[in-house]
Amino acid sequence: MAARVPVAAPDTVVRVCLLLATAIALGDGLQLLAQGGPADADNVHRLMAGVYIGWGYLFFWTAATIHRQGVLVYFLAVPISLGGVGRLVSFAQNGVPSPVGVFLGSALLEFTLSIVIVRAHSAALRSRRVAAAA
Repeated sequence: MAARVPVAAPDTVVRVCLLLATAIALGDGLQLLAQGGPADADNVHRLMAGVYIGWGYLFFWTAATIHRQGVLVYFLAVPISLGGVGRLVSFAQNGVPSPVGVFLGSALLEFTLSIVIVRAHSAALRSRRVAAAA
């Protein structure tokens, strides 16, 4: 029987962030799948719902196997931060919807989450290299 690899604190931080991203992606994806969109854009809304749900499962799988992950984690941080960029572009073009705090908080969460994932994963990879060299 193989010994369990202890999960380092930075890996735990990344895991929690990825599980939060899982909940957001699955929740939004399932809501969008159920609601659809305007008749002229419904197919795009439901397509994106499937993409969100797929990303949710990928976030979950990566969180569950975090001790084996390398560069994939960085790639998963990209769509999270791009979501924040998209939100800011929408704010600039259309104004911030009500309630303002919720939408600004969501944008802040997307940027913060991606930064925390990248920094914590970098720390986890450094600690793995140090442990392997010892």
